Amino acid sequence: MTDAPVPPGPPRRRDLVWFALTVLVVVGSTGAAYAVTAVQGWMRWLLLALHLALTGLAFGVPQVRAMRAQGRELSAVDREVRARAETRAAVNDALDPILRQLGGISAEPDRAVREQLVAQAVPFVLNAASSLIGEERSRSCWFELTDETPPRLVPILHVGRTGSPTTTFVTGTPAGDAAIGMVLAGENLLCRDIEADPPPGWDSSKARDYRTFISVSVIAGQNAYGMLTLDALDAGALTNDDLHLLNLMASALAAALAQRA
Repeated sequence: MTDAPVPPGPPRRRDLVWFALTVLVVVGSTGAAYAVTAVQGWMRWLLLALHLALTGLAFGVPQVRAMRAQGRELSAVDREVRARAETRAAVNDALDPILRQLGGISAEPDRAVREQLVAQAVPFVLNAASSLIGEERSRSCWFELTDETPPRLVPILHVGRTGSPTTTFVTGTPAGDAAIGMVLAGENLLCRDIEADPPPGWDSSKARDYRTFISVSVIAGQNAYGMLTLDALDAGALTNDDLHLLNLMASALAAALAQRA
């Protein structure tokens, strides 16, 4: 399916001013050319000079507009290139400590030290998620899946906006079954607005300090470790692109947690 063409909007005031100026110059140039033939002496030379000046403006005004439009287009391209460079730098800054930590975990032969390095990887991932993905005053949280029977998702750590998560997801409750089932299935969830479109099992009676969130499963192979979440204050502030980035962070965390044993 192709996108329907977007109808042009109403002309801007600046465009109307340029149009009026162009019409005035063209009409004035034509009038001066006609008047030159009807007078003599110094008035004829004055009208001839005016005719030449207006003719030059009639040619120059559209050229100036075209040059300014080209300049704005180049500026837009420059801004896009700069934005991409800044995004790459931000991604590199966020992922570099995580990847270095993964390298240190892989190279560490001592199990106790390796456990400490794995534990340190969690705040690295949460910091990266909160600073790189989320909007201002977002919050990233780590919920660990316990080995109990039945299992639970327990809030362990959070980074970002003040206020720690308090919900423990327990099997046998609507919210617990939905969240734990999502993790065990290796699925992800983007909720754009918890009030307008709450997810399955959502307890709408509980007061929350956010309007949108993402939950991704932290899973490596057949081993499920828990859930990463990111929430923000404004409905619609998080997108599918944010979900993909958070899923990347979850994969890095799963790679670290898989080396605990």
